Amino acid sequence: MEEAQRLLKLPTYVFALLDKLKAEERAKGKDLIDLTIGSPNIPPPEEVIQAHIEALKNPDCHRYSSFEGNPEFRAAVIDWCKRRYKVSIEKNEIVELLGSKEGLVHFAFAYLNPGDTVLVPLPAYPAHFRGPILAGAEPIVLPTVERNGFIPDLEVIDKSIADKAKMLIISYPTNPTAATAPREFFEKAVKFAKQHDLILIHDFAYAELYFEGKQPISCLSIPGAKEVCIEFHTLSKTFGMAGCRSGFAVGNANLIESLRKIKTNIDYGPFGAVIAASTTALRMKNGYMDRMRATYQKRRDIMVEGLNSLGWKLKKPMATFYVWLPVPSGFNAMSFVEHLVHQADVVVSPGIGFGDLGEGYVRIALVDTDEKINEAVARIEKTGIRYNA
Repeated sequence: MEEAQRLLKLPTYVFALLDKLKAEERAKGKDLIDLTIGSPNIPPPEEVIQAHIEALKNPDCHRYSSFEGNPEFRAAVIDWCKRRYKVSIEKNEIVELLGSKEGLVHFAFAYLNPGDTVLVPLPAYPAHFRGPILAGAEPIVLPTVERNGFIPDLEVIDKSIADKAKMLIISYPTNPTAATAPREFFEKAVKFAKQHDLILIHDFAYAELYFEGKQPISCLSIPGAKEVCIEFHTLSKTFGMAGCRSGFAVGNANLIESLRKIKTNIDYGPFGAVIAASTTALRMKNGYMDRMRATYQKRRDIMVEGLNSLGWKLKKPMATFYVWLPVPSGFNAMSFVEHLVHQADVVVSPGIGFGDLGEGYVRIALVDTDEKINEAVARIEKTGIRYNA
């Protein structure tokens, strides 16, 4: 029986191919260093774990959650946004999510019809273009390149294309390129959305994973942004809670209510114990996040300095836990991944997994110990791989 067209239209999911490749190599007894998936290996704070445990003992925790959301969690979100991003949020401008990925994809179903178009900068987190495709819409690619800091030039978009589009999706700091954007870009994005009657989506997954004190800004901190914008947050990266599936969206009340309406027909929101743990996390002081950032910054330095000693000329990313690496001459993204697996026992993600414009790059996720990051560089060096631009 044939699958639905919405599935058939999806591009090949290269990460499934990558899983197969890893399984084959491990079956041969290979000791792989896996730097593919951005799943944090720093555990959540002890207070968060204890909050989870205590919540499990409460019988009410095991009942269905409220469609309206948990009032304590919403209060924690309001305080968090004010404290961390200087953004004022009301109770009706919040919806709880099963991680931001779920929210991003379901939001597409709330507003997109077959034939609609969405402006999507590439390379991008796959949910940014796969969500619209699943909803029957067509992603319109906004190319981003290294010389422009992987930031799209909104001024060159044809007016007819912009007027027809229903959404603009942005994400800074961004996955996979680790790019950050200045306040001026967010100001332009808000103005652009208003001019062309667009919904502006900001995926703020890496809001707290930044280095050297250069904190990213919330799109909602731009005056007037709340008229057009919904912003997605996750506790996966900030608090090492990827497996908990916890996040939230904030912003325009009408957009939030539409997402809530979709979710009431699909799920009951996060598990009560997850909400309790998430509430505790959002109310914590900054010590855990400071230590988390220091850990990833050290790994960043090890990887970037190691690769630069092999001929690359990488700048140190100022956010995320990724390194976006151009492949040496003679390789494409996938062949370089395969070469590293076979010759160095190191696994990274091919750039084409983040859209066609990711060709020529691989993404390295710094989700193992300092020792393993050092060893990965040493293994690559031993293979004789060198980069010549």
